[in-house]
Amino acid sequence: MLYYYLTPEKKYCGPLSLAEMCAMAERGQLPPAVLVAKEGDAAWRPLSEVAAEQGIKCKAVPVAGSCPGCGQSIGLLPDGMLPLACPHCGHAFRPFEGREQNLWYNFTLAFRQYAKFTGRATRMEFWSFMLIFHIALFVFPLAELIMLLPALAVTVRRLHDVGWSGKWVLAVVFCKLFAVVGLVGALSTLNDACWEFADFFTDAAVNGVALFVLSFLAVVAIGVLIFVLTLCDSQRGANQYGPSRKYPLV
Repeated sequence: MLYYYLTPEKKYCGPLSLAEMCAMAERGQLPPAVLVAKEGDAAWRPLSEVAAEQGIKCKAVPVAGSCPGCGQSIGLLPDGMLPLACPHCGHAFRPFEGREQNLWYNFTLAFRQYAKFTGRATRMEFWSFMLIFHIALFVFPLAELIMLLPALAVTVRRLHDVGWSGKWVLAVVFCKLFAVVGLVGALSTLNDACWEFADFFTDAAVNGVALFVLSFLAVVAIGVLIFVLTLCDSQRGANQYGPSRKYPLV
């Protein structure tokens, strides 16, 4: 069964199914109390009430304000953040201005999501964190102990933002471990007292060096891929990892 919904300007929009309207409400594209009516029916009732009668869960996000472009309500995203553009008209009411352009704000935004490997992170959020992260490492190398986990988390969310799996970060970690294992295995075959040239050509040494070289090349290749992906713009609309803060509309 199809329904229409009523905009603040008293315009009819639709027809859509209840499931589609509930999905829009969850993305903040419809206000919680939007009035809907069945096709061919003049009785307008709140979406949540109609959905409950049909046994459909309709969890509308909290309203955080109104769009200066179209005047419609703007809902918060599941991570509690306000979209960078209106989900109704696409108006960029915060297009990298004010605090969104603030380096420290974006760093703290990523750091507050310390070990959150779900959801998405914008390009600005990712590179703001990485810039301050590497400055901190240069000044105080032990900062890596505190900031490594959020660095991995924000990288995973950045890959999600462009539609790629965060498992690529895990692949880099495993390749680095294999490289260390290969190097240690090769060095462990050498005579501790005196290294001879022939020691480098034992089966164990050759296998260790081969494992190290292959793992190192894999780290470089995947690292370059991840670097390129982090430079890409956000994927428009929602993807399998959640809604986009930058481009709520598809």
